[in-house]
Amino acid sequence: MLSIELFWTRSGMASGNNRNMEDLSTRAVLGRAALIGLATGIIPTTATIWVDMKGEELDETVLPTAMFLLAIILGTVGARLAGLPRWGMVGLVGGCATWLLIGALAVLVPVPESELLGPLPVLVAPVYVVGGVVGFALSAWSFMLPLRWWAVVLAVVVPFGFWGAAQYKPQILAWLEVRSFERSGVPLIAPAVQGYRLVHVDLNAAAQREPEPSTWLEYWRDATPNRGFSEIQVTVWPAAAGNPRDSCLAVTENFEVPLRCKSLPGDRWVRTGAGSSWVTVFARSGDALVMLNGSGIAEADLVAALSTFRPISAYELAMVT
Repeated sequence: MLSIELFWTRSGMASGNNRNMEDLSTRAVLGRAALIGLATGIIPTTATIWVDMKGEELDETVLPTAMFLLAIILGTVGARLAGLPRWGMVGLVGGCATWLLIGALAVLVPVPESELLGPLPVLVAPVYVVGGVVGFALSAWSFMLPLRWWAVVLAVVVPFGFWGAAQYKPQILAWLEVRSFERSGVPLIAPAVQGYRLVHVDLNAAAQREPEPSTWLEYWRDATPNRGFSEIQVTVWPAAAGNPRDSCLAVTENFEVPLRCKSLPGDRWVRTGAGSSWVTVFARSGDALVMLNGSGIAEADLVAALSTFRPISAYELAMVT
């Protein structure tokens, strides 16, 4: 508390100073507001995380409401003690903005599991109190003299917009994922192998090791009493990535097992290794270079899967990831 008083004193607010609150510089207002936002953010946030980690049985509506009211009370009292212009409105709007931004950060940056976090909830609190500092500083700045209504609107719209966006995080991430596939430059195709289901999709951007982008798809066929589990890994590149022959011959050994390639009609190449259950097939499919890597599947079946490639939408791929 002493340090806060010293800060205010150096900013020009000693108790014996009759300087008008309206004459505070922008720097002083923002500095004091940031300190208030720090306290307003860290106390409710730490309390919420601590209660959650303790596993207390509380009504889901009680704790957020209580912490929201606490943020407004702390913000209002702090704004009054700091002598901020229009401290009543700053406390109310700042407390609301603080809690909205903290709520948004809680969705965007989830709290780790307690076993990963340890006994101190304060370890993650700094991530969320950013919402308090930003929310309160924005609110205090918007209510400075002369009053700028556009700034007041900004102080209300930004936290609400951030909070609203956080509530639609899954939809936003899905939209971004779809856009990534659409803009990747990789032909959007995938095989429809009978008896297998697509369980995972990755988009690999072009980098130094991989000059061309690619999509990686994983298919599973569950085990039954009559057969074992098997999987097929599929990689799709743009045609410019290379040709089937060179791609097959690019790797000659795997885990000290020599590999060999053989050609099939239609510029298709098959790579196998002695004593290995994995079979790899390289071929062209339309304007794409494709690789099928299978385990627990016959070579003939893997080659036959080449004919099942079909166009697939970016949305379908994104929903799998």
